[in-house]
Amino acid sequence: MGTPDFAVPSLKLLAEHHTISAVYSQPPRPNGRGMTIKVSPVQRLAKELNIKTITPSSLKTDYALSEFENLKPDIVVVVAYGLILPETYLTIPKYGCINGHASLLPRWRGAAPIQRAIEAGDTETGSCIMLMEKGMDTGPVILSNKINIDQYDTSLTLHDKLSILTARSLIKALKGYTQGLLLPKRQIENGVTYAQKIKKNESHLDWTLSSKINCNKIRALYPFPGTYTNGPVGLLKIIKAQVINKDHNLEPGTIIDNKNKLIVACGENSSLEITEVQKPGKSIVSVSAYLNGTQLNIGDQFGK
Repeated sequence: MGTPDFAVPSLKLLAEHHTISAVYSQPPRPNGRGMTIKVSPVQRLAKELNIKTITPSSLKTDYALSEFENLKPDIVVVVAYGLILPETYLTIPKYGCINGHASLLPRWRGAAPIQRAIEAGDTETGSCIMLMEKGMDTGPVILSNKINIDQYDTSLTLHDKLSILTARSLIKALKGYTQGLLLPKRQIENGVTYAQKIKKNESHLDWTLSSKINCNKIRALYPFPGTYTNGPVGLLKIIKAQVINKDHNLEPGTIIDNKNKLIVACGENSSLEITEVQKPGKSIVSVSAYLNGTQLNIGDQFGK
């Protein structure tokens, strides 16, 4: 059971090692400006692998439950499916249902663990394979693997690393768990955090916050929904930035330097160098290219 790109490596690897009775994915939906009907990445791969695909809009109907029961699965693997499994489903497979989650549980339960880990400034994350129960990401952990979060990681790069790690972890967890070699361990209650779903209204940068907090946010929200600021020449999307050591006593949002670079004053007397930007409807460009066609002066302010 999976839907987005993140779950594709897991399906691919599972299909190499196991017989898959069926793939569940969210139903095709209108997408893009033309609102053309688009199947999910997981459904597309399942079709290529010639695996039966089921795409219910809800699992709560009698028909959906009956269809699931008729599969008689030994075990169900869930990776970023997007629909909550009713409790009845969890008891049907011989070995239950297991979930591949992109965090080191109990830290970052919930919808956006990758983005929230970067935003919080975490230096490591990982993948946990857990036995599913009624609560959201509360089940006992079968296997976990750690990776470092590099200072230049964005949610895109970390997404790709964790999707591969989750797939490999699932193969090990399935073998060890079904053979009785890996026993699920209850999550500790200390350190529980929740990764709330990303909302578009989080996109605007707050220059009164420190440069580190703003830099983490830029990395966490790239590529979607991205981070924006208002400025002297309109709305500007900030693609990449880095924290630099340039003390100041200026109002947050003030441009400190515009000589082939763009350095902005942040809260706590910190500074942020913006390195890549994007105007609305335009391509991503380096700051030097942006400044060649845009008049910005030292003392101008973002965020107004």
